Amino acid sequence: MSEGKVAIVTVHGTGDTAEGADGTKWFQRGSTFSQRLLQHLSGQGINGEIVPHLWSGANSAWDRERAANKLAGRLRGLYKNYDTIHVVAHSHGGNVANDAAVLLKWGLRRTAAREKFDSLTTVGTPFFNVRTGTPQRIAGMLFLVIAWASAIVFPLLAALLLWGTATGENLMEMGSQQAELIATFVYILIVGPCVLFMLSMSRQGIRRILRPKTGGRTQTSVFSIWHQNDEAIAFLQRVEELNLEPFPRGAMFRGSRGAAIAFGVLTVLVIGLANPILYAFGMADLLDFNNGIADDDVAGNIFAVTLMSLLLAPAIFTVVYLAYRYLIGGAQEIGVRGAMNRYVGGVLRGVAMGRDGDQLLFAVAPRSHTHVTQELVLTGECAARMQEGANASAGQLIDKYRWALFSVGGDSSASLTSLTTDAMTWDSLIHTTYFDQPEVAAAIGDHIARTVRDSAHATATASAPAGLPTVA
Repeated sequence: MSEGKVAIVTVHGTGDTAEGADGTKWFQRGSTFSQRLLQHLSGQGINGEIVPHLWSGANSAWDRERAANKLAGRLRGLYKNYDTIHVVAHSHGGNVANDAAVLLKWGLRRTAAREKFDSLTTVGTPFFNVRTGTPQRIAGMLFLVIAWASAIVFPLLAALLLWGTATGENLMEMGSQQAELIATFVYILIVGPCVLFMLSMSRQGIRRILRPKTGGRTQTSVFSIWHQNDEAIAFLQRVEELNLEPFPRGAMFRGSRGAAIAFGVLTVLVIGLANPILYAFGMADLLDFNNGIADDDVAGNIFAVTLMSLLLAPAIFTVVYLAYRYLIGGAQEIGVRGAMNRYVGGVLRGVAMGRDGDQLLFAVAPRSHTHVTQELVLTGECAARMQEGANASAGQLIDKYRWALFSVGGDSSASLTSLTTDAMTWDSLIHTTYFDQPEVAAAIGDHIARTVRDSAHATATASAPAGLPTVA
């Protein structure tokens, strides 16, 4: 192991992807930010190395979960090559890194002193919490018990079957010892991988269910850097706070009118047509009109039955209409409207949060929901510079598309499409300019340096750092 070697694992955010580890993006080796950070650490006697963690960068909870699993595995793999490991993550990369910390039980293990994952710094991250209901918790616990019971029983049964074939005991009562041996190996080859799959799934599920909570037993802290006007955090918080009501009060009852009319008309038509047809074939009509009609004139009787059906049509329609409106429409209004509002509202919020799996995301915040968070809110000259830079870039962006968007005869559709993909749109956000600021690199470097000094792996992991750097 390289003595005194520090790994800085960088995790990019949504849309900020790259094909390789080297380049000019903030998280790549060779970028301005990475050079500033390494120089700052070198000035404090720390030999650092940038290790980019690349993932899809999609606004997808499923992609973030897969990226977290890979990051957790990668951090374990770095233990043998580095003395201390520090993660720096931007935007939703912070959620990826936070979930990886949960998978690694960061700050919960008794052997944390021998683990090299020592600090987690997030920049402009809108942290999500994950909601798990009581049925999901119970199912997860039962699944874990079943998986571990299978893992205990399987090797015992496999060993028993192998012993039976070796000693000639016909445990499965098959025709020959050769058939017994084949069945034993088929069982081991099929059931063995299934047991391992169940164990893996159950462990991931139980980690999600038993996520640590702020103020719990974790002995580590997340260092969160953010700007008060960060667009990503503010936008997701506003989306979550929206009081969405796609189906307002009375909508279900009013919406049942068309269906009630259709059912009423259909009932009238069925009775009006069925009565004469049934009578013509010598059967009792639906309303039993033919009991009071003489059978001498068949054609006249059919006409009479039809006429009487039509005379009662308004009453039949009214009864069916009112029954449908107040029974079906009323039941929908009382029992379904709230659930539909919650479902549709959740879908709309989920689009913004990238909720495309079984995770229920909520509680957007600049602080971690699983670990104690030490915050550094950018203020002073640095924050003002970021705001002014974003405003200037936004002004240039509007000037670039002003004619096409606001002039008569301009191609507004093509311009709007270009606007969504133009790099100037990305650069005009405060959210994307953190790593352009030298103060941010210095703050991250100071935090890593302090953690390196405080976390000796011969002792327990250091507690939350005191004296956070200030950026003005």
